[in-house]
Amino acid sequence: MSHGSNGFTGKSGRRVLTTCLGVLLLVAATGCGGGGDGPRRATGTSTPNAPGTVSKPGSLEGFSTPESVLFAGDRWFVSDIGAKIDPTGKDGDGFLTELNSVGTVTARRAMPRPGDPPLNAPKGMAHTDNRVFVADIDRVVGYDVDTHGQVFEATLGGDVPVLLNDLALLDPHTLLVTDTVRGTVYRLDLETKKFEQLAAGIPGANGIAVDSSGQVAYVVGVGADFSGGDLWRLDLAQNPVAPQRVGGIHGVLDGLAVLANGNLVISDWIGSQGDQPGTVTIYRDDGVEVAAVKLPENLHGPADFTVDPAGRNLWLPAMPDNRVIIVPLP
Repeated sequence: MSHGSNGFTGKSGRRVLTTCLGVLLLVAATGCGGGGDGPRRATGTSTPNAPGTVSKPGSLEGFSTPESVLFAGDRWFVSDIGAKIDPTGKDGDGFLTELNSVGTVTARRAMPRPGDPPLNAPKGMAHTDNRVFVADIDRVVGYDVDTHGQVFEATLGGDVPVLLNDLALLDPHTLLVTDTVRGTVYRLDLETKKFEQLAAGIPGANGIAVDSSGQVAYVVGVGADFSGGDLWRLDLAQNPVAPQRVGGIHGVLDGLAVLANGNLVISDWIGSQGDQPGTVTIYRDDGVEVAAVKLPENLHGPADFTVDPAGRNLWLPAMPDNRVIIVPLP
């Protein structure tokens, strides 16, 4: 298995990784309050006497560097990288927050439970068979949705630096996992806990989503040096899979979703330091722009969002702002 596409080997690789992480730390520090006391009342859209309840588009604030939002049945989960804001630091300050389907925070630190191994910098998530899976630096961890107990762990080995970032469910037994540092997508067998390289050569591979056919995956990147990446299409029927760049979409791309009509929703930080407002845009599957999603002013670092089950709203983490916003799709 080759991991040479980004050149992260030996001392040179560590210097490049350090540079990239320095950029990320600057991003996360911009406007960051360290997480506060947990998610607070949704602004402008709360139901009276129900803190944190969202009945229509609004905002939940006070997370600790929220990176991803996941819908799992009638529950929602937000991955919090933690107050230390280190995307590769094994510092044990990461956690998952649980909300119900209307936005009420039911458990700020739902996972891991006391006594379970810590989470470090949890990012992208996926759900199957009553389990929530989350990418955590060099491993994928799974939790039981009901008990919140850890029930799964698979670690990606190797000497080359690694940054597992996003997950997509391919089938009930298989996850697709992106590796931002290695520019690689892996298949993870949930039964054997084995990683297999699916595709390489995707600089800064970040968000990933599978279309309704289950035969095509899309990946967005931040670029090898976090200065800008592209949209890629993976034909999963190929062997080997050869990534194909789609259109002229380019940016510090993070979140990705495929809508029921086949259109793609993509978030863009715009600037890698998070000092500029980000954007979310809808494209056709050939890369032609369809519409821009209207966001609140000065929203920074739009990360790994999800679309609600009705296909009406995006739940979008703004990492440096420590909030999750709910905005309607156009």
